[in-house]
Amino acid sequence: MSVAPPIGLPQIVLTGLAAKNGEPMDPEDLKWIWRPKYDLLESHSQDQDFVVEMDNDRRSHLRFGDDELGKMPEANTTFKAVYRIGNGPEGNVGADTISFLVSDGTLSGVTLKPRNPLPAQGGMPEERVADIKLFAPHAFRKDLKRAITAEDYVRSAKYHGGMQNAAAEIRWTGSWYEAQVAIDPLGKEGLDDDLRQEMEGFLYRFRRMGQDLAVMPAIYVPLDLTLIVCVLPHYLKGHVEVALLNRFSNRKLPDGKLGFFHPDNLTFGEGIAVSKIVAAAQAVPGIESVSAKLKRLGDNDSLAIDDGILKIGPMEIVQMDNDPSIPENGKLTLVLGGGR
Repeated sequence: MSVAPPIGLPQIVLTGLAAKNGEPMDPEDLKWIWRPKYDLLESHSQDQDFVVEMDNDRRSHLRFGDDELGKMPEANTTFKAVYRIGNGPEGNVGADTISFLVSDGTLSGVTLKPRNPLPAQGGMPEERVADIKLFAPHAFRKDLKRAITAEDYVRSAKYHGGMQNAAAEIRWTGSWYEAQVAIDPLGKEGLDDDLRQEMEGFLYRFRRMGQDLAVMPAIYVPLDLTLIVCVLPHYLKGHVEVALLNRFSNRKLPDGKLGFFHPDNLTFGEGIAVSKIVAAAQAVPGIESVSAKLKRLGDNDSLAIDDGILKIGPMEIVQMDNDPSIPENGKLTLVLGGGR
């Protein structure tokens, strides 16, 4: 009989041995049988049910109840598991390939010759994560309540208010996987301890079993930007300079607009195009022509961009504070010619 993986229950039975005063009890004194379920939504507080969840490395994790939906095992309880595993389509032996019978001794003196005239069937390949998402119920696709992939962690983080964006990676630490989630707060740079702890507590409910969770700030990339500007003859260079400093600031301007490098204009993985900078500068009144040089702060000229776009990594955000007191947060140099 062939059973599709989504409707098949795992073949496993757990025998729970409760502990008393820190020491395991005699198995014959108290023995509990725990049985697998599809989920714990219909389990009562005393039902000894559990759910088997598989990770991408084909390792299984057991999830028990919380004394509301399913019973929670007592502290120091040990389990003995009896289970069956399959090997997918490779286990479907062909017709007339079984020729030996292994007996436990109860068939002594009986001659049997096994034969399978028909090939075996029912072995199913493991499901891909993409297929699981595709055939999941619509409600689960619409309102995500668990995080499996890096994109899921990003989507889950966006449920939290006060945040502009997030980026995530699933990394192997050498012993287990860790979900690293970088946060881009709304209206500011950096990530304070209060928001980090709040986000860790918020995302923990979505965390996949067997994965660690680390919430961290974005990797900020300070820029070194030089604008070479030719000012029209009838404009004062000082007025044009002030207008450029405002246009490429990280502040909210008096007219309500945001400076080019305001934190809310920047987010993860967004490269900076030199043409976009030139266009923004050219829009300032009094400018005849503009050319720009852009690179990461501290890079050599040989490392400057050649294709007109400064590429940024998926966990990085560009930064341009242009503050003389903290020059490591980005520097803007204006070279003005012409004008008055």
